[in-house]
Amino acid sequence: MVKLLYFITTITILTLVNFISSSYFHLSFIDLALPVGVLGILATAPNNFLTDYFNSQPYMEVEPERHAKFGKAPIFASSAYTLYAVVFIFIYYRSYFF
Repeated sequence: MVKLLYFITTITILTLVNFISSSYFHLSFIDLALPVGVLGILATAPNNFLTDYFNSQPYMEVEPERHAKFGKAPIFASSAYTLYAVVFIFIYYRSYFF
């Protein structure tokens, strides 16, 4: 149940970031969906330089592997968001591609 909550929360946060940034920059929601999804993947991926900002547990240099704070659910949510963004971009701009 907690993993589902993390998944839904991550999708909601990515959608809100996408909506706010698209209204701030006066761009289409679909145009910023892919960059927001990729940034979501980078922010939630383990062993990534951006994860250090979101990881609450300090680590030592000799520790072989660091783990993300929330597990794998945000990574799957960010990946799903990015995949759906790519699909909707192709649907939205299908006249451009074909």
